[in-house]
Amino acid sequence: MTSTDTLSADLVRTIVATAGLAPSIHNTQPWRWRATDHGLDLLADTSRQLGVADPDGRQLLLSCGAALLHARLAIRGAGLTPKVTIFPAGSDELDAGPLATINVTSGQPAGPEDDTLLAATHHRHTDRRPFDPRTLAPDVLRALRRAAETEAAWLVALDDADLRIDTSVLIARADWMENHDPAYRAELESWSRTAPNAVDGIPRDVVVDTDRPRQSEFVIRDFDVVGEPGLHLRQAGVERPMVVLIGTDGDAPADRLRAGQAMERVLLTATAHGVATSPLGQAVDLESTRELLRHSVGGLGHIQMIIRIGYPLPDAKPLDPTPRRPVNDILQLE
Repeated sequence: MTSTDTLSADLVRTIVATAGLAPSIHNTQPWRWRATDHGLDLLADTSRQLGVADPDGRQLLLSCGAALLHARLAIRGAGLTPKVTIFPAGSDELDAGPLATINVTSGQPAGPEDDTLLAATHHRHTDRRPFDPRTLAPDVLRALRRAAETEAAWLVALDDADLRIDTSVLIARADWMENHDPAYRAELESWSRTAPNAVDGIPRDVVVDTDRPRQSEFVIRDFDVVGEPGLHLRQAGVERPMVVLIGTDGDAPADRLRAGQAMERVLLTATAHGVATSPLGQAVDLESTRELLRHSVGGLGHIQMIIRIGYPLPDAKPLDPTPRRPVNDILQLE
């Protein structure tokens, strides 16, 4: 079968290509798609799970959730309606069956918000460069909060001095622990890419320039697996970006998959408002620092991602897209 009752083969490929633009930890792209007679199934590619940085698959699920949101937007962009069922087989084990099933039915043309977010899927990039120091506009922050809540998650801005200090310390602590773990460094190196035709992994051009000291209130993840780990990121804070926490009330695999959709709706909403973003994931990589961060915000809910947000510098050049796997590598047509 090369098409479904509702989706042509070409439209299936377009949807999967759009889903493939989603961000993922270390650009592992840990997803597979299967076209069925009802729509599409999203499956985890556990061969791409990071055994050191993501031993329980939490960030794999966030990554797949981001891809799921992209697919939903692409379906809405085609004037169709996606109905998502999470863990339809009844088990939330990563390799027990689909993470989610999308049943596709006829519908109305997409509204302006869906169209805007769909367009943003082609322009959103992780931007680890310094941001402009101007304050994020209040209406943008409100839009980001609404975006998280639309996907049954919540967003908290770090506008309290004590909470910013706690979060900064925990990020720095986790960053130091990861960068001084040989297994973590080896795993990071295995996903670093220098070949121009690479289709996944971390391109060398995202590595922070080691010749220029980077001064930031929050430690930026160091992808330089060649130089001394993290050495050039240890100076006192100058950059003071807006930082937000995205969380969920629960922490089951289904909550994590929803959190990935919420995270990506926040990122796309930021892109649509001309705002740049990058993750500060070190403190949520490690369960110990993630739990400490949870207590810092009152112990309610579970932190799923930390995101750095700000306006690009006026002279910032457009970023090149990170590599993506071909559709044929991730799509199975029944």
